[in-house]
Amino acid sequence: MAKLLQTLIPLALLLVVAATTARSQTTSFTYDFYGSQPTDLTYQGDAHFPSETTFLRLANPQTASIGRVLYSTPIQFWEEGAQVDFETTINFIITPNGDATPADGLTFFIAPVGSTIPVSSSGGNFGIFGSSGTSPSVFAVEFDTYTNGAWDPDYRHVGIDIGSRASSNTTEVDGAIIGQQVTARIDYEEATKVISVAVAAGSKTYEVSYVYDLSTLVDQKVQVGLSAATGEYVATHDVVSWYFTSTLVHTAANAAANIRQYV
Repeated sequence: MAKLLQTLIPLALLLVVAATTARSQTTSFTYDFYGSQPTDLTYQGDAHFPSETTFLRLANPQTASIGRVLYSTPIQFWEEGAQVDFETTINFIITPNGDATPADGLTFFIAPVGSTIPVSSSGGNFGIFGSSGTSPSVFAVEFDTYTNGAWDPDYRHVGIDIGSRASSNTTEVDGAIIGQQVTARIDYEEATKVISVAVAAGSKTYEVSYVYDLSTLVDQKVQVGLSAATGEYVATHDVVSWYFTSTLVHTAANAAANIRQYV
């Protein structure tokens, strides 16, 4: 009996690995907006490729401009016994309109499949939150250039948004994310539930993080996107490049259940 168990347990582990590998799902894409206009993105609002630049423009330097792009293919964010790890890197430029106050900012967001621009979502709602300032199934990281006193901290910031324009955690960036190329990397780890954001703007770097189980917020299948908006004040919001990858990770508890099944 002992020999039989010694034989079955390695076999069971192999079966678990094989089953997990077969069920894993990875989504990955890279866009360098140097003249190319991807056909596998969904363009909404003012998002377009202007003739004077090769970059993707989300919001124009005019009042109440809103632009969004979404990766057209839905992503499996979670299922029973599994949830994604994801990483995304965005290079963008927010250009002031002369000496005027630049507003309002740009976001990376995760939303329900088929999401459209909410009504009254210009300005500090970034094209993803409605007039109430909330969207219960939306996660976002905002790069906010304008302080809206009713809900923002009293400084320009990078914020982590859990279903609301009122960020759950922020870090101050002063004017560093205005007028120069910014590189922002956003990571989420299923095992720790840590959302981390690292930003490089010129010689300056900034970090902010927050612990939250995103599977309790977003739908099982989602779309990922970028958005920007202006309000009374304006700026030009351009995206230079966008990289994203996600992998559905199976939990240890699920693997242990499979082991018990085979032994």
